[in-house]
Amino acid sequence: MGIIVRQSISNTVISYIGIALGFVLTILMFPHILTPDQYGLTRVLISASFISSQFAHLGFQNLVIRYYPFFKKAAPEKHGFLFWIITIPVIGFLIFSAVYLVASDTIIQYYSERSPLFVDYYLWVIPLTLFIIYFEVLNNYLRSLRDSTTGSVVNEVLQRFISIIVLAIYFFEWISFGQFITFFILSYLSQPLIVGIQIWRKQELQLVPNFSIIRKKLIKGMASYSLYSMLGGLTTVIVWNVDIMMLGSMAGLDDTAVYSIAFYICTVITVPQQSIYKIAAPLLSDFIKSKQWGEVETIYKKSSLNQIIPGLLIFGLIWLHLDKLYMILPDIYAAGLWVVFIVGIGKLTGMVCGLNGVILSNSKHYRVSFYTNIILVVITVVANYLLIPAYGIEGAALASAMAIIIYNGVKYLYVLIKMKLQPFSMKTLWVILLGAFTIYISHAWVDFSSIWLDMVIKSIIFPLTFLAPILYFKVSPDINELLESLRTYLAR
Repeated sequence: MGIIVRQSISNTVISYIGIALGFVLTILMFPHILTPDQYGLTRVLISASFISSQFAHLGFQNLVIRYYPFFKKAAPEKHGFLFWIITIPVIGFLIFSAVYLVASDTIIQYYSERSPLFVDYYLWVIPLTLFIIYFEVLNNYLRSLRDSTTGSVVNEVLQRFISIIVLAIYFFEWISFGQFITFFILSYLSQPLIVGIQIWRKQELQLVPNFSIIRKKLIKGMASYSLYSMLGGLTTVIVWNVDIMMLGSMAGLDDTAVYSIAFYICTVITVPQQSIYKIAAPLLSDFIKSKQWGEVETIYKKSSLNQIIPGLLIFGLIWLHLDKLYMILPDIYAAGLWVVFIVGIGKLTGMVCGLNGVILSNSKHYRVSFYTNIILVVITVVANYLLIPAYGIEGAALASAMAIIIYNGVKYLYVLIKMKLQPFSMKTLWVILLGAFTIYISHAWVDFSSIWLDMVIKSIIFPLTFLAPILYFKVSPDINELLESLRTYLAR
């Protein structure tokens, strides 16, 4: 996992810089500058656009990683693959835009009672969808070129920095709220533009198609894959965003804002998972294509262990200090405390299951993701429909956690049964039990009246008791090797 470790380190550093900016933006600025319904509006716009983009790119987001090795091998210098991934999504975007405009009356009726502010700005979903489409497609092309860091910088650092600037301008009342939304949406245009420039710098901006590569069998295979990828991706994004959309319509934008803050806190847990995924997906695609199943199994097992260790560390630190974190937010947001716990457990489940989704989507079993996702969407929508009225934001959290557990459980079983691969070992169970025990000890046994002393002591005891046995017994050789590399680098 040498290249995975190296680039995942870079992506992790970038991600945590982005998290620092995200903390400033999401915890210190948004809740104190925007009203809850205004902040909830931004979350609903983004969630709606992410769902829409999965339909509009017609499956080419995932097709890029799967088929780039084929085009590159067929014509290394002039494969023209970029032409197709730029032009085909235009068709999907035009279809989406037409459907969205035709359905505008239904959208207005659905949100007018509890989220009237969304009705005033719902048309911004169309351009935001376009920006997201081309960032995702171009970024996956760049990842296929073994550059997973540029997209991370653009999405996790630059985008948040621009949002901070726009929000600050609104805070000083130099622009109206309507103008703030305009600049906020347009800031997403920077993402595909910068990624496109990076592709050009790598001399891979091949906009002339190579028709000699195109064969009927290839077209049929790409069409089939893109269809299942589009539907599978659409259902996946619906699962991860439907809670925001349904909260907006069933509970209102205020509850959506509270839930979004809590959900954002949980995203910190999955940074190691995202970092490993960005570089491992293209490698797994190559290994699966060349049927190097030993390499696939090695990455699968290591991804599980190397994700759950930092995941438990981050979750523990968040949970031990969560009550202090909510002290700096307006009182309304404290209702999200148990949302963080519930969703956090769900995300840890996804991390420990490793890269099962990547393996499925790049194998001959890629259709399975679609079929299981259809069932999952139904379960998620029904769960949200039943649990939100009964339990509010905690009901949405339970539905999200349930979705994550079912989603990963089904993929795990399928990969195990059909491909004889599984990510777990006794080390995995040992790490989970150790993490749960050290979190409990740090929470139950460390309690000082001084808030600052309590935070400091817990921040020392928990990482020490959790990581020391893992490092001493070399549970994950990759983590020991990483720390040794860092020590050697710092000693220079």
